[in-house]
Amino acid sequence: MAIKLIATDLNGTLLRADQSFDQQRFKRVLTGLKERNIPLVLSSGNQYAHLQQLFKNVLADNLIMVAENGASIFEGNQQVFDGSLTTAQREQFVRHDRQQAPFKDAYVILVGQHGSYTESGAPAKLVAMARQFYDNLQLVDDLATVRDAISKISVSALPGTAAKLVEKINRYFAGHLRAHDSGYGVVDIVDRHVGKLPAVQLLAENRGIQADEIMAFGDGANDVPLLRFAGHSFAMQNAKPEIQAAAQHVTMCDNDHAGVLATIEQLVLGR
Repeated sequence: MAIKLIATDLNGTLLRADQSFDQQRFKRVLTGLKERNIPLVLSSGNQYAHLQQLFKNVLADNLIMVAENGASIFEGNQQVFDGSLTTAQREQFVRHDRQQAPFKDAYVILVGQHGSYTESGAPAKLVAMARQFYDNLQLVDDLATVRDAISKISVSALPGTAAKLVEKINRYFAGHLRAHDSGYGVVDIVDRHVGKLPAVQLLAENRGIQADEIMAFGDGANDVPLLRFAGHSFAMQNAKPEIQAAAQHVTMCDNDHAGVLATIEQLVLGR
């Protein structure tokens, strides 16, 4: 199996349900991949600052971070891609789109380079939950006053409604922006050129790597385009049947039992 790049989702895939992972095993896998000149791409909807905190003890030269559903790519501490919304896109959303269906009654967070922003008066329970995933979450009276560069817009969805909300948002924007189901009741809106798949394609193109030399892991709807693209794709054992159907394989173990690391060890590192 000629693998030259591995990309994995985090929540529900590489990470356990409590967002932990076996750090020592992870280090051993990274070392084995480095010996074979294989980069490991962590692809997530989370902010880069959050990923830095999660993986601060296991950073390595061959670890690449794709944050905000592809809006930011970091190699080492250097940002190699910035897919932030333009000033015009941001202002259009906060001054006009925010007041339209399907956003009018939704809980909205702007995710920027220096912090995250939501409106004052948001339910305390939702704010408390959001602080677990959004770094430096600030409450502002008017989103139009935010001047940070915004990489994505997060919109809350009622349980079981995310897929329909994605369809509604994509119809609304008609290709100008793109919505992705990030799981856990959150829909992320990014520039139309941004996504986990475009991020991995960019990294692969820069290295002369073909699709059939890429291994990918995922468990959610926003992982499906990458799972369909990669020559060696694995849906997690804990993924829903429709996600498993989009991949070539299903891992033997779920995310709580290191399914990603076990697969890499067996098929790439020969352990």
